[in-house]
Amino acid sequence: MQRREFIQQTGIMGTVFLLSPAEVYKIKARHVGIQMWSVRGFADKDPIGTISKLAAMGYREIEGHKYADGKFYTWTPKEFRTQLKNAGLKMPSAHTAVNLQSWDAQKQDLSDGMKRCIDAHAELGVKQLLCPHIDKEYRNEEDINKLTGILNHVGALCKKAGMQFGYHNHDFEFSKTNGKYMMDTIMVQTDPDLVIWEMDLYWVKFAHEDPIQWIKKYPGRINAFHVKDMANTAGHETIEVGDGTIDFANIFSHSKEAGVKYFIVELEHYRTNSMDGVEKSLRNLKGILETSNKQ
Repeated sequence: MQRREFIQQTGIMGTVFLLSPAEVYKIKARHVGIQMWSVRGFADKDPIGTISKLAAMGYREIEGHKYADGKFYTWTPKEFRTQLKNAGLKMPSAHTAVNLQSWDAQKQDLSDGMKRCIDAHAELGVKQLLCPHIDKEYRNEEDINKLTGILNHVGALCKKAGMQFGYHNHDFEFSKTNGKYMMDTIMVQTDPDLVIWEMDLYWVKFAHEDPIQWIKKYPGRINAFHVKDMANTAGHETIEVGDGTIDFANIFSHSKEAGVKYFIVELEHYRTNSMDGVEKSLRNLKGILETSNKQ
């Protein structure tokens, strides 16, 4: 099952001496993390062991996806924050489902469940909460118009809680309805101050779109990149960062224009296994970031 269908920096320091002070600042100022969906097969069975191994690889941040009923995996926000701290990790970014059920039509307000979700992520210390998906049945003009209103309300409550809210794309947002891209509708009908874009570079390319052109279209509004590469195969599967066809260095050279703070590895397919894949991806990503700084 692909991520799109499921909703629920020590290595840098080894090369710092080769870089100018300005380049060092640029790399250190960037948040490099991993979306935990990438290693769900390990994390669902042994979350503590998995995050400890990720920290040992050099990851310092994770992006969560495993929230339900007030808990992250089996822990309360306070408990999970302690577990992460003990492993040397933080979770500044997270995905959580937002849909038409997130709005209580009778109360004309966000649902109680959505409010609890926002509060739990704020208590954990999340700085960026993201809607990662739109279910197939809602990918029509009427429902998208309703959903963008809900996204604004979620964004306003997130802002009040000290978080930035945003939307994460797949490829379907680059299909047209009545001559309009769904991604344009989402961006135009949401408040730039309340709803940013976490651009998944792989899915933009999979949709035969140019990430740089979209950056130029919405400069300053793209707070994060999801980074996974594209295999040179007929199926264009995801692959470890640096092993595929995406020119990340060129795209990353536009990250300041985009407004990007977070670079987050996410994998759906691997050459060996997900843990080896995300370790190789982190190593390659750091090298690419250094290259893009010099462009």
